Amino acid sequence: MPKQGDAEIAKNYLSKTELDTLNRIVSLYLDFAELQAQSHTPMYMKDWIQKLDDFLKLSGKALLNHAGKISADVAKKKADSEYEKFSERTALQLSPVEKDFLDNFEKMQKKIK
Repeated sequence: MPKQGDAEIAKNYLSKTELDTLNRIVSLYLDFAELQAQSHTPMYMKDWIQKLDDFLKLSGKALLNHAGKISADVAKKKADSEYEKFSERTALQLSPVEKDFLDNFEKMQKKIK
């Protein structure tokens, strides 16, 4: 179950489409990194930064050269608000472990009878 601290460090300020795009970019970039490792190409942090910039340009994405539009405070407030909604919605739901326990408990009761 996610905790509030997890929500505060997540990318809650992104829309669903933006988050999907970010996930795809990260997956592709990690695949590229794996290819570099398999070919034993030495890479340093400055190389990775340049490759990421090149990769983003190639995919038509603008490079961010500032801190962005969303402040840390605004992002934290949104994360806290969304977590509160999530917490209220899931408070009365059983976890998979609890459901499994109850299922097994009921089966054992039937065997005893």
